[in-house]
Amino acid sequence: MAIALGILMILGGLVLGFFGYMIAMRGKYALITNYVMERHAGKVDSAYAQRVGWIELFAAVYFVLFGILALCIGTPGFAWAVAIIGLVLLIAAALLNFFFGKRM
Repeated sequence: MAIALGILMILGGLVLGFFGYMIAMRGKYALITNYVMERHAGKVDSAYAQRVGWIELFAAVYFVLFGILALCIGTPGFAWAVAIIGLVLLIAAALLNFFFGKRM
């Protein structure tokens, strides 16, 4: 079970890394849901999109590193703990950016 969770964390980290790179480094802000409509409405700006990209990049690094560590350690409890902690941190960062990063 720890091996499967470690592999899932690595694959999820790679996906987050790809999208985070495309958003933060390449400026593909259209990858963010409803970004274009909200930008035209004046609710968000490019700084909001940059924060979304960086959040995804940092989450990618977390999941890849701890996914590899979970594979090395092989304990299901450790793998579940770091997966849950990572998901909670990712959701918290995304919600903070969503609520405090937009202009109302």
